[in-house]
Amino acid sequence: MTGKCRLAWVAALMGLLGCLADCRVVGSRPPRPKLVVLITVDQLRADLLDRYDKLFNGGFRRLRDQGMRFTNTTVDHAITVSHPGHVTLATGLVPARHGIVDAAFFEGPPGQRHLVDSLQDTAESIVGQPAQKGVSPGKILAPTISEWIMAADPQSRCVALGSGQYASLLHAGHARPDVYWYSSQAGLYVTSSYYRKDYPDWVEKFNREQVPKFIEASTPWELRVPEAGRELAFPDAMLYEGDKVHITFPHRLEDADPEGKLADPDVRKRALAWWIATTPTLDAATLALARESVTALSLGQRASLDYLSIVVSQVDDIGHFYGPFSLEQLDNLLRLDQELEEFFKFLDAKVGPGEYLVALSADHGVPNVPEQDLERGRQARRLKVEEIEAALAAVKKAASSPGTPEEITIRVSEVLNRYDFVADAMTPGPLLDPGPTCDPFTALYRNSYMADRVPRFPLFSLTHEGEGAGEYGLAVRLTRGTMIDLDPAVHGSPYEVDRQVPLVFMGPGIPHGRSDQRARTVDVAPTLARLAGIPAPKGLDGQPLILARPR
Repeated sequence: MTGKCRLAWVAALMGLLGCLADCRVVGSRPPRPKLVVLITVDQLRADLLDRYDKLFNGGFRRLRDQGMRFTNTTVDHAITVSHPGHVTLATGLVPARHGIVDAAFFEGPPGQRHLVDSLQDTAESIVGQPAQKGVSPGKILAPTISEWIMAADPQSRCVALGSGQYASLLHAGHARPDVYWYSSQAGLYVTSSYYRKDYPDWVEKFNREQVPKFIEASTPWELRVPEAGRELAFPDAMLYEGDKVHITFPHRLEDADPEGKLADPDVRKRALAWWIATTPTLDAATLALARESVTALSLGQRASLDYLSIVVSQVDDIGHFYGPFSLEQLDNLLRLDQELEEFFKFLDAKVGPGEYLVALSADHGVPNVPEQDLERGRQARRLKVEEIEAALAAVKKAASSPGTPEEITIRVSEVLNRYDFVADAMTPGPLLDPGPTCDPFTALYRNSYMADRVPRFPLFSLTHEGEGAGEYGLAVRLTRGTMIDLDPAVHGSPYEVDRQVPLVFMGPGIPHGRSDQRARTVDVAPTLARLAGIPAPKGLDGQPLILARPR
């Protein structure tokens, strides 16, 4: 062990001892809840809740005032995209162990890797939607907390719901609970044939009677932020937002239709089904469906412990399109604040105050829009598609010369490391080495890497989806502040702004306050299991958090 490594280990040990001296477990056996609720806010970076704190008077306010907040919470893997982030929250394992290292990854041994979708399953279908590709949790290699709960008590009922496509499946895993997500292609909440062959009456009724009302209500999207709070966000006319044309409130579907095609009722119906997924209204619909699930299945109102997972995804969609500090994102967060409070009031009435346990976190964060950082003199760069394609052309050329897979990988790594936007093109050797490392980035990439599953992000071909640096077993880290030009804001890096997320627990036996204790998203599922009084699998990467004395 080097001197630097030894110092790092000593510092970590001292920090742990200091935490143990200043922390306490919340009761040796806290009151058991009747219902466990995990709310995942896709792309919610931690500082947004602090930035807009004074404007919240709903669900975020309740969580901050009545829950225990962990203010030093991170995602502990490098590829900070949604699929691996969701499964990590649900399993207590890093992607290198639960198997979902990216939304799509290069699978197979060296020299034979091919790009696969992490969920696509030709043996399954989307119920009632024959045109959509089938999906399943088949490539998830570990059980989720839904499975833990149902194994502990077969009478438990578990429901997983999501605004974003497939998000709820990533939380549900292999158990066969009620799993539904919104499909912008269908304009309905759908599921996979893996989970069931038809829809229950309560879902069919919601799709038939409630979803059309939410869809119609999604346009226009009017600004609701109080004028006194608007200075906390960036101005409502940033030229690098969205499509660089329709960048101010109100946002109307009709503004995206200069040719008047929406006059056709069928075209308008299909367009609205897509449009709602770009506005805050979709999360309101998902939380309404969550209330329906509690009523229809009597969740939290029976002798058995029940579980409800909810993924609200509009922070992610709006963050990509407008940026984290946009007025659109602030408006969205204030609406979500009110929708969460409605949901908590519903649980108070239906399940009972103090009878349900809530955890709220995120799968990842998101960086600032590069142009905003550049205006403020910060390091930032938008990496153009042409630059990526040129680098991958050089990769293809380097790989075309004869050699073993290992020799080709080293040669490709040397080529990529010459580019000024590449901080490191890492070969499999150090990523698969089980020994200690003093390099924090190596540790993060080890958590996102498997010998036979290599992430495609960030350097993959934008014109030919089957190509990328991962094809050769390489994990590529871009320089700090560099963002691929896919959207105004794109997450996925191993840097802090993509990895820092909120985490709060609220419910029976949990003190109120905040803790700066080190916490990670792998700790969420084992903490919920302990608080709910159910066994978690052994050997998890996460552990139950020590809930510190409130401040």
